[in-house]
Amino acid sequence: QPILFRLRSDLLDVCLQCFDGRLGTRPIEWDTRAAVGVVMASRGYPDAYNKGQAIGGLERVSGADVKIFHAGTRLEGRTVVTDGGRVLCAVALGDSVRKARETAYAAVSKVSWDGAFWRTDIGYRAVQREEQR
Repeated sequence: QPILFRLRSDLLDVCLQCFDGRLGTRPIEWDTRAAVGVVMASRGYPDAYNKGQAIGGLERVSGADVKIFHAGTRLEGRTVVTDGGRVLCAVALGDSVRKARETAYAAVSKVSWDGAFWRTDIGYRAVQREEQR
């Protein structure tokens, strides 16, 4: 998901180029900024977990540099609810890994449901390497 978010070319066009044997005939455009993705999971994952928990705060995540990818979700009427163990992935772009990480975790902090959890160490090694340069 972080890699896909960096793709600036039309994904369908790239897939069609592959299908038609034309991949490489046109350049694929990428955003060169860092990308970080933080997976939000349901309590109990990877074993038993509850489904049907209402997810709040999705509307609070906005901006061109952040996107919420849905994995284990479904609609119940007009409400997005959990439907899997790995529920969402908050992906952000930034001029540095630190900035992308901060933006991804800011997005995660706006989204909630009963039993939501996520790792807090995503990207920390990359930030350390970046700061040592």
